[in-house]
Amino acid sequence: MLSPKLLSLLETLDKYRRNRFRKFLSSPYFNENEDLLKLFDVVDAFLRKRESAVVRGTEQLEKEVVWKKLFGRAPYQDNHLRRLSSELLHLGYDFIYVEACLDDKAQAKAVLLHHFKRPEMEKHFRGLARQLKSLEKEQKGWGARRFYTTHQYELAFHQQLEGQEDKVEDFSHLERADEVLSHFFFVQKLKHLGDALGYQAFLAKTPRIAMPPGLMEYLEQSGLLENPLLRAYYLVVKMLKEPEEDRYFFQLKSLFFEQLNAFAPEELHPLYIHLNNYCIQHKINAGISSYFHELFDLYKQGIETGLMLREDVLPAQDYKNIITVGLHVGAFDWVEQFIQKFTGHLPEARQENALAYNLAKVYFHQAEYEKVIGQLREVEYQSLAYALGSKMMLLRTYYELGEFLALDSLAESFRIYLRRKREISRDVRQQYMNVLRFVRKLSRLDPRDQAAIGRTRKEVEECNALAAKKWVLEKVEELEKN
Repeated sequence: MLSPKLLSLLETLDKYRRNRFRKFLSSPYFNENEDLLKLFDVVDAFLRKRESAVVRGTEQLEKEVVWKKLFGRAPYQDNHLRRLSSELLHLGYDFIYVEACLDDKAQAKAVLLHHFKRPEMEKHFRGLARQLKSLEKEQKGWGARRFYTTHQYELAFHQQLEGQEDKVEDFSHLERADEVLSHFFFVQKLKHLGDALGYQAFLAKTPRIAMPPGLMEYLEQSGLLENPLLRAYYLVVKMLKEPEEDRYFFQLKSLFFEQLNAFAPEELHPLYIHLNNYCIQHKINAGISSYFHELFDLYKQGIETGLMLREDVLPAQDYKNIITVGLHVGAFDWVEQFIQKFTGHLPEARQENALAYNLAKVYFHQAEYEKVIGQLREVEYQSLAYALGSKMMLLRTYYELGEFLALDSLAESFRIYLRRKREISRDVRQQYMNVLRFVRKLSRLDPRDQAAIGRTRKEVEECNALAAKKWVLEKVEELEKN
C-alpha cells in the first residue's frame, strides 16, 4: 500500500484544494520534479474514484500499481517510490502553510511589514501599513489573533520611526503595542485557565495552569475588562472556579448573546461550549434539573444564530442532544419543527433515517402512538444505533397501546436480530434481551396479582443490565396502582 500518511493528508483536502495543490506542484519555484506531479495525479485520481464510489472505501492503492503508472515496465524500486511519497508529503505540508498565510491576510501583511522598516523602504512600509489598517477594520470582532496582529503592526511602526534620523518623540505606537500585547497575554492566560478548570469537571488528570496571585483582582481594577472578549474569558474563569455562583453564568450568557458581533468568529465556539458544559457538568449532573431549561435555551439560541452549524453542517451529536433536551423540557412543537428544518443539515450519510426516527421520538413523548407506528413500521435503518432505537421504541409503543400480539411478534424478531448481529457487544445485547424478557412478562401479568408484580419490581430493580430501565419501572408502578 502507498504511504498511508500521504493518502490521509490528501484526503483532508477537498477537490478545490487538491486542484490548487496541483497548481502549486506545477510551479518550478516550489517543485522541479515532474515525477512528483505524476504521483499526485495518480493519488488524486484514486481519491476521486473513491469519493464517487467507483472503488470501495476499503480498497487500497498498491505501490506496484502506482509504480507501473509512473514508470511503466521499469523494475520496481521500493526505496525510490517511498522517497517520492515522502517528498510529496512534505510539499503538501508546504502547500498547507502557504494556504494558511493566504487565508490570514492581516497576519501575512504584519509579518511582511517588519521586512520594510529600513528608511529607504519607507514608501513600501507606509503602503503596507495602510493595507493592514484597512484589513484590521474589516475584521469581525476581537480575538486573540487580532490582538497579536495589531501588536506586530504597532511595534513595526515604532521600530520604523526609530530607524529614522530624527529623534523619536511620538511613542503612541509603542504604547499601543504594549496595550494590545497585554490584551493578548491576558486573553490567552484566561483561556488556558478556563480550559484547565473545564477539564477538572470530568477528567482525573488535568493540566497544571498556574493562576498568578492577584490576577483576577488586577483585571478588575485595570480597565482591561471593558473589552468584551477579555470580560467573557474572565467570566468563564469565575464561572468555573465558583460554579455555585450562578450569576457568573448568567452574566456570561447575557454578554455573549448580546454582543456576538464583538467576538471574532474563532472565539465564538469555545465560549459557547463553556456555557453548555457549565450547565451539564456543574448543574444537571449535580441534580439541578432546572438547568435543562437553560441548556435548551442555549441550544435554541445556538441554532438561531448559526453557532451550531459548521460550514452549514450540524454535527450529528449536537442534533441528537438538541432533540433529547428539547423533549425532556416538553418543547414538543419546537423539536418537531427543528427536526423538519435541520435534518437536512446533518452530514449526508446521517440524513437517511434521522427524520423518521426522530419524529417518532417526538410522537412517542406526546403519546401519539399511532403516529409512532406510522413513522417506524416501514423504515429499514442502516445505522445500528437507529435500528436498535427504533425497535425499542416500537416495542414500547405496542405495550402502551396494549397490542400484545404485535408486541410478541416484534419481541421474537428483535431477539433473533440481536443474536444475528455480531457487531452488537455482549453487554449491549444482554441489556436489550432483558428488556424483551421484562416487557413480555409485564404484558402477561394479572394486575390483581400484586405479589407477582412485587416480585417483578424486585427483579427489575436488581437487574443492572437493562436498557430503558426507568420506563420499565414506570410500567411496573402502573400495574401496582391498578
